[in-house]
Amino acid sequence: MIRRMSIGEFLGCLIDHITEHTGITCYDFPEDKPSPLFSAEIETTEDARTKTMCLDVFNVLIHCISEPVEPFSTAPVYRLVQQVEEAMESELELPKPFLLNTQDFMGLRAVTRDQSGEGHAILSYRIEVCYGLLCK
Repeated sequence: MIRRMSIGEFLGCLIDHITEHTGITCYDFPEDKPSPLFSAEIETTEDARTKTMCLDVFNVLIHCISEPVEPFSTAPVYRLVQQVEEAMESELELPKPFLLNTQDFMGLRAVTRDQSGEGHAILSYRIEVCYGLLCK
């Protein structure tokens, strides 16, 4: 059987990619961490196998948490959104033998103000990972 990329391995690659390309630390669970920061989570995974490729789809959410400002403004959180968008313009690097098939921006889910006064935006991405080729 062909080995799939583990969810943890994929999440680690995504977190490293965001941290390296933005200069701001990305976490998988940022409890009690100072803002600004990013947080990546896997919303769902699915098998997207075709006739010729073994594919897994990772639907991910990237949370952008800006520092609190008074009076509240969405400008700091939108700056973080822009940084993630720019970081995700470059291809996610995956370890061999895995190949990135597609990396698509699926939209901005929400922009809110947390109880702490921090701005919070959620971006959605759909990333397809090829883990093998099929032949007859």
